Amino acid sequence: MLRENLKYITIEQLLTTNQISVRTANCCHNAEFDSLYDIISYYEQGSSFSTIRNAGKLTCEELKNLCENYLSNLSDFDLQNVEGKDLMPERKTKGELLYESLSTNQSLLIEQKYSELISHCSVRTCNGLRKFTANEFIESYLISDSNELIKIKNIGKKSINEILEFRLKLKAFIDEIKYVKDSSLQCIRLNTINKYGDFCDNDFVSNFYEKYCHLPMFWILEQYIKNDNSTRIEILIDSFHVFQHRKMLSLEEMAQKHNFSRERVRQIRNGLFHNILRIPIVLIDNKKNCNRNYGMLQSKDDWAYLLDTFKEIDIFCQESYEIQNCLKEEECNFSVEFVLQIVAYIFRDKYSLFGGIDVSQRFRIWDTTFLVKNEYSDIFDFEKMRDEFSNVLMDNETDYLLDIEDYIANSQCWVKYDYNKTYSLVSIVRDILLYEFHLYSDGIDGRIKIPANKERKPIDVIYEILHQTGRPMHLDEIFEEFKIILPEHKYTEAAQLRPYLQRHEAISYRNRKSVYTLKEWEHIKTGTIRDAIVEFLSENDLPQTADDITEYVLQYFPETNIASVRTSMFNDTQKRFSFFKDNIFGLKDKEYPSEYELGEQQEVLRRSFEQRLLDLEIFIVEKGHFPFVSSGKSKEGSLGRWWYRIINNKQQISESQQTEVNRVKVQYAEYDTDKTIYDWSLNYNKLKCFLLENRRIPFARGDEKFLYRWLSRVNEDFQNYRLTEEQRQKYIDLAKLI
Repeated sequence: MLRENLKYITIEQLLTTNQISVRTANCCHNAEFDSLYDIISYYEQGSSFSTIRNAGKLTCEELKNLCENYLSNLSDFDLQNVEGKDLMPERKTKGELLYESLSTNQSLLIEQKYSELISHCSVRTCNGLRKFTANEFIESYLISDSNELIKIKNIGKKSINEILEFRLKLKAFIDEIKYVKDSSLQCIRLNTINKYGDFCDNDFVSNFYEKYCHLPMFWILEQYIKNDNSTRIEILIDSFHVFQHRKMLSLEEMAQKHNFSRERVRQIRNGLFHNILRIPIVLIDNKKNCNRNYGMLQSKDDWAYLLDTFKEIDIFCQESYEIQNCLKEEECNFSVEFVLQIVAYIFRDKYSLFGGIDVSQRFRIWDTTFLVKNEYSDIFDFEKMRDEFSNVLMDNETDYLLDIEDYIANSQCWVKYDYNKTYSLVSIVRDILLYEFHLYSDGIDGRIKIPANKERKPIDVIYEILHQTGRPMHLDEIFEEFKIILPEHKYTEAAQLRPYLQRHEAISYRNRKSVYTLKEWEHIKTGTIRDAIVEFLSENDLPQTADDITEYVLQYFPETNIASVRTSMFNDTQKRFSFFKDNIFGLKDKEYPSEYELGEQQEVLRRSFEQRLLDLEIFIVEKGHFPFVSSGKSKEGSLGRWWYRIINNKQQISESQQTEVNRVKVQYAEYDTDKTIYDWSLNYNKLKCFLLENRRIPFARGDEKFLYRWLSRVNEDFQNYRLTEEQRQKYIDLAKLI
């Protein structure tokens, strides 16, 4: 092999032919190696692979073996370090003569065809043939006796017929290109057909290359998609904004179109998004996954013209002229949004995508799609910047002018301050404000006008509803009135108002039943039944009977009864209440005359349904989740088993008790009931805090080993769709921090 040919063997080709691992490919990208030529040149200069970021012992050994293997097969006439040797001519085989008669362009085509044919062979045959480069196989086996083939290591009799067919196809291809006029344009045409398909045997491709000196890759990708008539591709283009002016279909419409269930369509759509459209954080160490992606999206060389075209541009959006002009030149009907997604996928080491195509519109944050150079997204947090302006526009009460240069200079969004990039960042932020928020400068001083928010704030509307009604209201009732006043508001569920109610200084709750009142209404008791009991006992110097306590509580909470009051006090005898003989109760922190003897609580207390239910509510509020049956703690396990029997109708309860069960289900619907999900969320929060604090992934050793392994497991679960939709979105948010 000629040394010059090494420039045409890309990192992606080495990866897809299993000559290097995904881990090693990532390290090569870190070192900015584009081809095998770069790797070997680095090795010959005496440089150590261990200095490359993330290159460990195995990676260095793999790169060293790769270099030595290829160096031993380079032509002696091409070795730069061989001087003064008397090179005696040797008798050459027909295969050697055949290969040497080929031009450089023809040899390159054969190398690519050789790799393509190998990829269609069985695993056993692949393992045998991948030990040889194309010229080695041609020189030794293309025109040899068939008996020589069986001598290849790892090749048995079962593979002979397959190798004979492989050899026949390779020879036919060589015969085909031998008689083609060896012009660079014809070779490019043959190479394109060989790599991407027969639809590239088109005058448009040749003429385009002759005019622009590169292939029309978006046009080729479009043909690739259009010529793929599979159901999966139809679902792809029906689900996402791939083409201009094409209507997207709902899951129900696609299910009816393809005679699938809605869930099956959702699974296919999510899989397509993950394998083709999602921007990977790192190359996944999974050969099967890599092979499922479109091969043309893995080849940076053919797309390199985009980097030259976009060299001077720091940010792109759906309105960018450069993208639209590129599509016009290539006569391509892709949407700009899809093109930005593809560019971000191919050049993920150069650009960061904000917004873009998402598998779910529910969690979409950006209204517009932006592509920003990594040199700016690495030092400035544009996600945080967007959140800041979103909050400013929501809460702003008066118009004012903002100096963007001052904002950037004093911004808390800097990840790593770089004064030299300030001017460019100002320009990028201006574009984001213009296309995302429609904010622009209308004066010669360049300041941005921040308008006052004319829409009423939800928290003010809620207060107004309670104030005008003049009585406590249930959350559902408040939400009905809220939607009458603000019918176009984005909130669709009553629970979305709960945070506003809980943090408003003038609003309080009433007995934990989603009933809210105003604190200014002093005639209406706020808080819980237990708060009212404490208030009554505090006002009396002596302990009180359950009947007297209940009589006081009923003034403010007429829906309760003496059993609930007694149970509530029994449940809090460890902290707030004392139980005395003759059914008398007092406060734990008060001293009473010695004549009042403490009673035997266990004799009196029967673990009634009401007590169990209160135990459950206290546990949920204190622990932040329902009790788990599988818990190692006996009290939690017992309470969890009781709740399991209740909700699964394995224990008979009255109609009023069932009403209380339904209340608990609704009131604590947001709390975890599954230990696995709870533990997942717990570990997620730990890892998120770690990433925010350290800005790196955990190490695989020491105290960080658990988080590292958990991240690896979640990554695998994400790839194999074993996460819930909420967990998948959390993982995506987590990946943005890595």
